[in-house]
Amino acid sequence: MRRTLSILIVDDHPVVREGLRTFLDLAPDVKQIWEADTGHKALNLVNQYSQQIDVILMDLVLAGEMSGIEAILQIHKVSPHIPIIVLTSYQNVERIHAAIQAGAKAYLDKSVDPDRLVATIHQVVEGKTANVMDRKLDYAGLMTPEDNIPLTSREFEVLKALGQGMSNKEIASYLGITEKTVKVHMSHIFAKFGVYDRTQALIVASRRGLINP
Repeated sequence: MRRTLSILIVDDHPVVREGLRTFLDLAPDVKQIWEADTGHKALNLVNQYSQQIDVILMDLVLAGEMSGIEAILQIHKVSPHIPIIVLTSYQNVERIHAAIQAGAKAYLDKSVDPDRLVATIHQVVEGKTANVMDRKLDYAGLMTPEDNIPLTSREFEVLKALGQGMSNKEIASYLGITEKTVKVHMSHIFAKFGVYDRTQALIVASRRGLINP
């Protein structure tokens, strides 16, 4: 018999949240649903209900300063026991890979069949992460960090600024871009290096001779 679940939906589109809630409410094994429209609100809910939330459905593109990938990173740090499923229509392979590297357990397109979504939720809650990735990733040619994907010129600029000890805000000002764009470049660097944070990224960059130790 399946366990009953409490689910946190993180999406900045009210219509999407309402649609997810509608069919999840009909599932006999879902007992409670929380909603958040920003990464910060999601993190606050996790801090409040860490022991009650069984799984999180996370969009990658969120309104506000915290991206979906950053939200996954922060949530995974404070509550690594809560599995996170990326549920998005955003098909950028590098960003999806970054989400998995940040701690997400599975990826599904928003057009997923409701029955498959529920089945996937139970799989990750039970720790069965194998074969729950959307097959589109295979066709898109998702690469592992060992494939040594080169950094773009902008990512390299962000990396060098990071090596100088700059914060995201300082990097944004230095390069003349938004702080949100800096975070996107940072998530791509993390994905290409196969790391989870700035310190690990700097260690890998130093080993590869991309920056001075």
